[in-house]
Amino acid sequence: MKIIDSHVHVYPEFLQKEFDRLAQREPWFALLASSKVQKWGTAEELVAAMDETGVESSLVTTFAFRDQGLCREMNDYVLDAARRFPGRILPLAVVSPARPGALEEAERAFDAGALGLGELFPDGQSFTLSDTLRLRGLCALCEERGKFVMFHTAEQAGHQYAGKGKYGAREAADFCRKFPMTKVIFAHFGGGLWAFEAMPEMRLLLQNARYDTAAWPWLYGPEILDAIFAAGAGDKIFFGSDWPILGLPRYEKLAAQTKLTDGDKEKLFGGNVREFLGIR
Repeated sequence: MKIIDSHVHVYPEFLQKEFDRLAQREPWFALLASSKVQKWGTAEELVAAMDETGVESSLVTTFAFRDQGLCREMNDYVLDAARRFPGRILPLAVVSPARPGALEEAERAFDAGALGLGELFPDGQSFTLSDTLRLRGLCALCEERGKFVMFHTAEQAGHQYAGKGKYGAREAADFCRKFPMTKVIFAHFGGGLWAFEAMPEMRLLLQNARYDTAAWPWLYGPEILDAIFAAGAGDKIFFGSDWPILGLPRYEKLAAQTKLTDGDKEKLFGGNVREFLGIR
């Protein structure tokens, strides 16, 4: 099985060294990076971990800051890493939709090889998933260039944790209603949006939506994957680890406790995202 991790973060070393200074300007970064589960990982450390666990490729992003200049620095780091590790690191770009220059930075990153945008944080970057004013241009660009966007979402019924945010299934569905032609991945199981794939009207609405498993070990039991496949969304779920805070072995252990067939697991751990990206 050729495994693709669809949700990975890497960080240039200066972020950790300059944390205090950056945290004063970026409250969402301060919140997430100071949480007890935060871990730091460079591109080199990521590839070493992939070699150790047998991950073929990873969709790699870093941190989506409010400051557009910092987003550009993050993109430079990830794009350079993709050039140094071709085929292993599949780069994503971050932009700040509510700040000037977002569209220009997305174009620059796409020209340099970024496959999409994400993981964008509505809470931390001060925009909403229904914000047509700020998202229209970015979504149109993604559609024109054959790219996608990944948003941070989270279920709203469970416990609170650092960085959870207030955007869940309702808000994600509203994005699909307003931008039906934009390919989109909703992180962290789409905040439960996948469950509505069992409703015929919602399955039509959510044709452009995909979901990843980031943070699965902390959020749900193994039976959630059985439910996703039973609901008819088994071809829309992507393995995403949220490395470096979690890695492949935790997910393999959970998958082993499901009723998924070997074919289902192949879809989960690589087949679905490979089809989504057009990778043979």
